[in-house]
Amino acid sequence: MRRLWLAAGLLVLLLAASLTNGWYAQKLTGGMREDLRQAQHLAGQEDWSRAEAVTRQVYEDWQSHHFYFHTLMRHSDTDQVLRAFRQVLEYLRLQEPDQYNAANADLMAQLELLAEMEQATVVNVL
Repeated sequence: MRRLWLAAGLLVLLLAASLTNGWYAQKLTGGMREDLRQAQHLAGQEDWSRAEAVTRQVYEDWQSHHFYFHTLMRHSDTDQVLRAFRQVLEYLRLQEPDQYNAANADLMAQLELLAEMEQATVVNVL
């Protein structure tokens, strides 16, 4: 009977850790996406330097959580986000609005999908 309670406790602990991880991933990437939307708005107003500063801050936030993302998520997904950041920053530097808007939208979608993969949903379980 003791083993049963130990196994049940371990299962509850793993479930709590999984739910906490999903919440944390959503919180991190949600804030990043909001800041990237703000940067896109600034670029739309031709304020390229502030848009780049906001995007660089988001990139630094991403880098400061590098260990978390690379430990708990697929490397191919996190590498893709890193490439997207570099592409967005380059388009900001070149002040190319069309390419920047497309690359920034792609980056925001990748961040959303990254967090979505960590959510406890039927689709992710099956």
